[in-house]
Amino acid sequence: MSSRSGGSTGVLVALVVFVVLTVGLLATSIVLYAGKADAETKESQARAELNAFISPEERGRSETQALKNNAGGNSLFSYLVEQAAQTGEFVANDRTADVARMRSSLALGEKDTVKDAMRKLAQERDARTQEASALKSRANDLTKEIDALKDQLASAEKTREEAVAQITKSIASYRDAADGYRSEFDSAKSALEQARTDMSERFASETTALQSEIDTLRSERSVIDDRIAALQRKVESSSVKAGSPAALVDAHIVDYDAKVGTVFIDIGSNKRVVPGMTFEVFDDANGLGAAAQSGARGKASIQVVKVGDTTSTCRILRGSGSRPIVKDDVVANAVFNPDYKFKFLVHGKFDVNGDGKATTGEADYIKSRIKEWGGEVAEGDALTGDLDFIVLGVQPPMPSPLPSDATEAQTLAYTEQRSARETYDSLFRTSADAEIPVLNWSRFESLTGTVTR
Repeated sequence: MSSRSGGSTGVLVALVVFVVLTVGLLATSIVLYAGKADAETKESQARAELNAFISPEERGRSETQALKNNAGGNSLFSYLVEQAAQTGEFVANDRTADVARMRSSLALGEKDTVKDAMRKLAQERDARTQEASALKSRANDLTKEIDALKDQLASAEKTREEAVAQITKSIASYRDAADGYRSEFDSAKSALEQARTDMSERFASETTALQSEIDTLRSERSVIDDRIAALQRKVESSSVKAGSPAALVDAHIVDYDAKVGTVFIDIGSNKRVVPGMTFEVFDDANGLGAAAQSGARGKASIQVVKVGDTTSTCRILRGSGSRPIVKDDVVANAVFNPDYKFKFLVHGKFDVNGDGKATTGEADYIKSRIKEWGGEVAEGDALTGDLDFIVLGVQPPMPSPLPSDATEAQTLAYTEQRSARETYDSLFRTSADAEIPVLNWSRFESLTGTVTR
């Protein structure tokens, strides 16, 4: 009975121990599983944080391994931070500078690179080196020229010293001769003083006689001057003073057909009239003379459309209803003359078409019209004695003063503008002094019947 009871107790104890161990194992398993889950969560967080800095793919790249090897015992992050700081210090002298600040400090554009900038600097350096080499070569050449000039100067100085020595030697002989001449001069001076005294006395006597003769001649001249003045007044009263070539009448209106607007003048091919020629119409010669002085236009402008032997048919280019064309009106063209070829000097730039821009091409147009109408155009800008008219364009403006740092181009432009203005003013003054009629484009129009280009 007792042995059976003892066996049951052992089994019970073993069962209790097994249960306790099982419960402990279960508890341990639960604790370990909970720790594993926590560890996995932390591992997941750690991996996420690590991936934020570097992904698994990036960790496996060869560049990453090379950077890790270069880092030595330091972490890859600290190595990269130090490299970025060193780069900022190297480029911009600022360890905290980012790429944008480095670009700004180097004055680089968004797409520029340091390599490109360094290449440009190298190219500029090479160019400056070549320029310095050329200047050095030029300096060497100048040094050689200076040395040659020094040699020439030394040679000239030696020649001068030799010449001075020769002159000094000659002076001694001249001094001896001068002493002899001085004695002769003193004798000659005494003789001249005596001669001067004699001549003064004779001059005073002759002056008195000549003054008496002058008084007699002055009285005779007064009478002659009175006679000359009287004769001059007679000559002036009977003479006719020559007028301006611009005031010469070229032809007269012989008929006018108001219905068709046709005008007939009394000159034709016998007086070198050509189709296309224009004339200005005036009431009479006095009106033409006044217009030549003032530059005013006549009563009408006409153009030749048909040329006969002794007459020409014209059309009206410009007219006035209040002042109609009538028979015996006079016509004139300052360029044209039936019996003489006027000579013109055309200078400057003109605004013929009224666009506000004066050009030399429009000056060529005026020259062509003068030649077409039988006139002659002088070459160059020199005033000659055979000129009848000078036609001046728009007066060139006086250039502004040059700045102290003016370039060669600015200096050249200033010189050309000033020369053009001075030439223009000189031609105007000289022609006025020589009494050569001066026409601008407006007066040329009014005295030739020109309406529009």
